[in-house]
Amino acid sequence: QAGQVNVADPNLERYQRIVRNVADCPLEGYQIVPTCPGMHELAAGIAGVPVEVRAEVGRSMLSHASPAVRVKAAELMTVAHGVGPSRESQDAIAEAATRERHPGVLRAFLRVIADHGAANPNVGKILLAAATHADANVRLQAVYALTSQANRGLVGGSTQVARLAEADTDLKVRTTACEYAGKLGTDAPIPLYTKLTADPSNPDLYAACMEGLVRMFHDHPLLDTANEQAYRLFVDRLAKQPRSETSPPWSVMSTFCYFSHGSDTDKLAAWKQRAPWFDAGALRRVLTSVISDKATSWMARAAAIESMIGLGANKSELAALRKHIDPKDKPVLDKLASAIAD
Repeated sequence: QAGQVNVADPNLERYQRIVRNVADCPLEGYQIVPTCPGMHELAAGIAGVPVEVRAEVGRSMLSHASPAVRVKAAELMTVAHGVGPSRESQDAIAEAATRERHPGVLRAFLRVIADHGAANPNVGKILLAAATHADANVRLQAVYALTSQANRGLVGGSTQVARLAEADTDLKVRTTACEYAGKLGTDAPIPLYTKLTADPSNPDLYAACMEGLVRMFHDHPLLDTANEQAYRLFVDRLAKQPRSETSPPWSVMSTFCYFSHGSDTDKLAAWKQRAPWFDAGALRRVLTSVISDKATSWMARAAAIESMIGLGANKSELAALRKHIDPKDKPVLDKLASAIAD
């Protein structure tokens, strides 16, 4: 149980004293201020301690009065780089999270157990509950956790993320939820994206949702999603007129810049096998209309040229774009000239 120590190991009390070095350290968000003197003492004192012992020390200190100690207690349970806490430690942190009132400490707890919501019901309940927390930063942390690849099977996760994207009172939470919802790899966010990408009047939210839509069918560099509905909706949104300085957003226009020469060609080839509906030629035609549209921002048009190259546009196809570009649009023309010269 959290708060108990195995007295059979006389070193545990000594390790607890070492951890208490950070008791007076302040927090920055969910982290202990790294310049706090106690951090150096703790790092030196805990170095070389077996991971199982570190985890036991952490479990024994989750109820400590100091927020910094509680943060460090949870961190001690991550047994190695890239390896999460044991089931026992997950349950201990989840139980402590039900009592935690400090938003920063709760965020630290969520970070440690973030990838275990689908596999551990106790953790899943905590992640779902965090999505309704009064603190916006806690809700934001919940978004990151609920949209992790490991939690795609968590029942209710996509519903909570969609609710945050559509109705949260904090714009940062809304935009992040809309951007990250696409990582879920299911059809669940389609109604959300259909609604929120239909209206570009909120540029920040619109751009985030367009980025999320891309993640649904082409989440680079993981390339672990391939949703045909999302692809077709994305193409429809690019083709939609009238366009403007913010629609379509420049942030999604270079999405396919590496498409014919990805850094991981095997992964890209595997994605293409899963996405036979992807039509590079049709997408180039839509991008051509974006590049030719003077209402669109120069950043979006220049980025679209990068995607055209990635999607296999030849030099004559690129050269034909010149007649559609205003001579005053020097950045776009420079990007085009560079593409033709390469």
